[in-house]
Amino acid sequence: MSIADNAFKHRYGPWAVIAGASHGVGAAFAHALAERGLNCVLVARRGEALAQLKNDLEQRYDVEVLVLIQDLSHADACEQLLAAVGRRQVGLFIYNAGGDPYITRFLDTSAGDWGALLRLNCLTVMQCSHAFGAAMLERGRGGLLLVGSQAALGGIRKLAMYTATKGFALNLGESLWAEWKDRGVDVLNLLIGTVDTPTMRDAMFKLNIPDALTMSLPKAEDLALLALQELGNGPTLVHPEDTLEQLANAPGPARRAQVLSQSAQAAVFIGND
Repeated sequence: MSIADNAFKHRYGPWAVIAGASHGVGAAFAHALAERGLNCVLVARRGEALAQLKNDLEQRYDVEVLVLIQDLSHADACEQLLAAVGRRQVGLFIYNAGGDPYITRFLDTSAGDWGALLRLNCLTVMQCSHAFGAAMLERGRGGLLLVGSQAALGGIRKLAMYTATKGFALNLGESLWAEWKDRGVDVLNLLIGTVDTPTMRDAMFKLNIPDALTMSLPKAEDLALLALQELGNGPTLVHPEDTLEQLANAPGPARRAQVLSQSAQAAVFIGND
């Protein structure tokens, strides 16, 4: 293991929790972290995919892997996750769940179904960030990585609840970055547009998008590696804009400056503690 990998493991190990790990970006995170020597807790609904990933990680990287088959939209999802993790020391929490399974006009999906998406993208994110973040702050090291979407940046037709809930996670992550950045805990929002995953391809195909199965899309492995590389440069990484050298006003740094500025202005009224 390289010196860089040892440093990464010391800061973000020995265990990482990846919520939404069964495929795509989540599975890519699991491989990248296991390669760095971190033990992994894999969380998703697809037990068969998790079992296969667990076997692969253990054989290739000689790490410990815990599998939790869990629907993160349930009200007790965080409670169940914490019980499964037990006393394992989690130095990195990655939330990579929360796709919109409906993609409809707001009134064409029931309030009950929207409620499940609300729990998935807001309640569970908040509860897990609170629980795992508290332990990291007590140790003075760790990381929180929230995988979101550029949909968080504004309203979009047929994505009302998706944009709203992703906006919640974005603002939560940026606020936690401002609170935790000087206490040893890194926070990063990874905002992506599209990514080459089976879920994305299937959604595009069902929506009759031209070239849905052949269109060139960013690779999950590249996004995961980029996010881990930039974990200490929060609060927000907007892909691909923040990777384009010719872009004069990159949105990620602009959002960092805005969070710092607004926090300083608010401190006059709410205190700087």
